[in-house]
Amino acid sequence: MTLEELIYKQFVESKELVSQLAQFSNKPAIFNTEPPAINQMGWQGKSQYPQLVYSFDLQANEERNSVGTLSVWLYCQNTQNAIMPEQIEPVIRNCLKDVLLKTSGSSVYAFTWARTDAFEMVEVKNNLIIGSEIRFDILEYANGETTDPDPIVATNRYLKELYPDCVVVGFDRMQEITKATKEAPVIYSRLSHVELAKETNTVAWQDGKIAVHILCPDNEIRLKMAVDITRQLSLDGEIIMLDKSPMFIKHVQMNNKSDYLKDGQIFINGRYGLLRYKAKPYELNYTEVNYH
Repeated sequence: MTLEELIYKQFVESKELVSQLAQFSNKPAIFNTEPPAINQMGWQGKSQYPQLVYSFDLQANEERNSVGTLSVWLYCQNTQNAIMPEQIEPVIRNCLKDVLLKTSGSSVYAFTWARTDAFEMVEVKNNLIIGSEIRFDILEYANGETTDPDPIVATNRYLKELYPDCVVVGFDRMQEITKATKEAPVIYSRLSHVELAKETNTVAWQDGKIAVHILCPDNEIRLKMAVDITRQLSLDGEIIMLDKSPMFIKHVQMNNKSDYLKDGQIFINGRYGLLRYKAKPYELNYTEVNYH
């Protein structure tokens, strides 16, 4: 599915959201970019409010560390006993909280709420329409796999062994929609930067900085996991790479005040070696073959 289709699917599968929206052609009044005109048959002569319109722009914003912006406009009619935007806005935010969407192109996206702005407008027949514009930053959780020896692949395997019930991005097979829960939090690791530390005749040592993100709706569980992973890394002192070589933990830090979606909570400085020469295989020389 495309990102547009996955966002729509996430909205329509929320029973709490759908129950508060109007209906168009027997479907929830959720539209991409533009809603149908008021005289369209699909409204069946009923009110078209509340309704939800969304659009997104995948344009990188380096200042906000995002790959795009999702805007959701919520329209409500200001009449007696009508549902107000304040009742629906938290439900919309919850639909995208701690959710990962995986498109058919294998890109994985997360959403972090940026701001909500209220507005009002006068419609035909002088009806007052009030609403909210809800903005989200779109984050891409790219596959961090590089080349062997790969610190991200090794870190993912280490975290999966530590928390087998968690969904580890890059290790587990991702569904189109993955919702982090208290029982199954989501862990994502990314390589922040790599630099050459020192060189010897046989090994080039590299220092890599890895950021670990823990997605979980429960703040207490998220904090306990972050502290436990930091403690375990400190005790082990190394992460074994796929080629059986160690990545030594030079420094590990946990910052629970950082944005767990954009920045991560755990920051690992690891040192691992690149062999300049591969071991030469044994050769079988001076052989004789006798046939009988």
